[in-house]
Amino acid sequence: LSSETGKQWWSWGVLAGRPFGTQLISTRADGFAYMVATQMKLGGSEAWAALSPEAAGVLAGPAATYLAEVIAITGEAGEPKQFATVTRATMAGGDLAASIAWSCAAMERATKVTGQGGTVATSGAGNLFQVCWIAGSDTAEELDAARLAMNGDAEYQGMIAQAGADGLFVDGSVEEIVLVRMP
Repeated sequence: LSSETGKQWWSWGVLAGRPFGTQLISTRADGFAYMVATQMKLGGSEAWAALSPEAAGVLAGPAATYLAEVIAITGEAGEPKQFATVTRATMAGGDLAASIAWSCAAMERATKVTGQGGTVATSGAGNLFQVCWIAGSDTAEELDAARLAMNGDAEYQGMIAQAGADGLFVDGSVEEIVLVRMP
């Protein structure tokens, strides 16, 4: 994908949160115009066409695609880290501005507690009114340390409780996956 589109793509294996063996690919897009240009390049690529039949029997079905629009970045923006935690939730809709403000404040708190930057994004396509928080770690040990720090931070836990009390997100809609970047 990278050589055919001229843009960096990453391959991810799911460590937890999806069925065993689930794989993902990602890139950073500058919007729908970029996505159209990329798909046109792939559609006309002989190399991509030659690889496509190899997916038969490997994929359980067509791959889902998502577009997440970045609304906030904490810490230093850079290349994806070796491990990523992606948490998604559906905003309840009563006060979307409050849900988005809370989402940004929660990521800021997570960055303060863990020292690891992150991204807050909303769905641009797919399931609408979703927000996702993406945080990265260089090592599995850093991932463990960040999770322990967040679980032990009373202020963050209070923020979670308040979001529930305020009904900012649809009950039962929160999901989290942990990814490892493949070589």
